Amino acid sequence: MSDGGQIPTYPFAPSVGNPGQPPDAGNVMPNAATPAYPQGYAPQPAYTPQPAYGAPPAYYGQQPAPYYPPAPVYQEPDAPSAGFAVLGFFIPIVGLILWLVWKDNTPLKAKSAGKGALIGFIVSIVLTILIFVAYALFMAAIIRAGS
Repeated sequence: MSDGGQIPTYPFAPSVGNPGQPPDAGNVMPNAATPAYPQGYAPQPAYTPQPAYGAPPAYYGQQPAPYYPPAPVYQEPDAPSAGFAVLGFFIPIVGLILWLVWKDNTPLKAKSAGKGALIGFIVSIVLTILIFVAYALFMAAIIRAGS
């Protein structure tokens, strides 16, 4: 299948590289049918002026939507929680964060978490001091026993 080394030509191929001819010179369809859709722009509708400031709005055949009261907002029940108090006692930073987050929406639950965090923090400080004192006394007893 040898085509003699010639490049095939198509009737609608762009004519590129021909000096003196516009780029679309070879693209004109000789018997082009007119398009089925209208050409150009549709005319603009007639202008209706806006009502004056403060005048009631023109509804153009529509009535305003009736007023419905807003849907009720879900309120989470608020009660003291022993579980959050225990969580705040063992992990005081979590109790503090929960208190900061809940103090406006659920104050009783927030108060439980905050109390647990405060008591847990105080107990951890007291235990740290007691352990330090016990360690110091233990080391003093070992030093006295060794001399």
